[in-house]
Amino acid sequence: MSTTPRPVTPRPDQRPEEDQVAVQSVAVLGLGTMGAAMAQRLVDAGLDVRVWNRSPEKAEPFGDRAAATAAEAVEGADVVLTMLFDADSVRSVADDVLPAMHEGAIWMQSSTTGPDAAEEFAKRAADAGVHFLDAPVLGTKAPAEQGKLTALVAGDDADVDAVQPVLDAISVKTVRLGAPPKASALKIAANAWIATVTAGIGQSLTLADKLGVDPADLLTALEGSAVDTPYLQMKGKAILGRDFTPSFEVTGLLKDVRLAAQTQGVDSTLLDALTALYANAADSGHGDEDVSAVWHAFQR
Repeated sequence: MSTTPRPVTPRPDQRPEEDQVAVQSVAVLGLGTMGAAMAQRLVDAGLDVRVWNRSPEKAEPFGDRAAATAAEAVEGADVVLTMLFDADSVRSVADDVLPAMHEGAIWMQSSTTGPDAAEEFAKRAADAGVHFLDAPVLGTKAPAEQGKLTALVAGDDADVDAVQPVLDAISVKTVRLGAPPKASALKIAANAWIATVTAGIGQSLTLADKLGVDPADLLTALEGSAVDTPYLQMKGKAILGRDFTPSFEVTGLLKDVRLAAQTQGVDSTLLDALTALYANAADSGHGDEDVSAVWHAFQR
């Protein structure tokens, strides 16, 4: 990656629209299940990509695109995409990378941190002279590998337009949501639904079994009905096959449910129950497994 800062799309009050330049160089910080897949999509799209991960072995598949430090990875990058576990992880990396980003670069913050942290990061970016996009994504491992994520993006329209090459590589749909932290807020609401339906699948399969019915017959009975979904069939069959290969880990969803439960003005009865279920699954040794492993919480 060139260390010479490349022009990025300015805010509307800085340069005329016809002078806007789309980004070409991207630094991806965080190479977990999602980050690694997204980084590979960017490489395949022909963008100039550098990567960094706290555990260096996860960066090895990217060869000489891997940087020794986060600060080295972002040097000269038009866009810095963070895909880390939680707000504390993002804070730690931001301390190192914000001073190393060139003025006018775009920080595309895609980690699921919750709206309070997104507001904090937007302010820190502004203080550093860096543009900020609140940009979490919907989807798990397979959609990330296929470039079929849904991007939730809040920030200046000019900045969203500038990162279109990134969005084209990783997603099939972009939902523009105005100003930060609306994208992070919507992500928490969406993940609360994922937690609810996944736990519901585990509960109903367990109920069928305890009532003397073959749990597989539940999926057959619901197939094609108004309440059937591809997700129900996929996760249900995974549970029946005891295949908990992670697409989205229990610990990640537990973190997001806890963030949802902190929302003021929302009755947390269901969220508290979901927190207890996913915490039980994590505490019993299933935290690194797929979220469908919440089924284990019903086997007590």
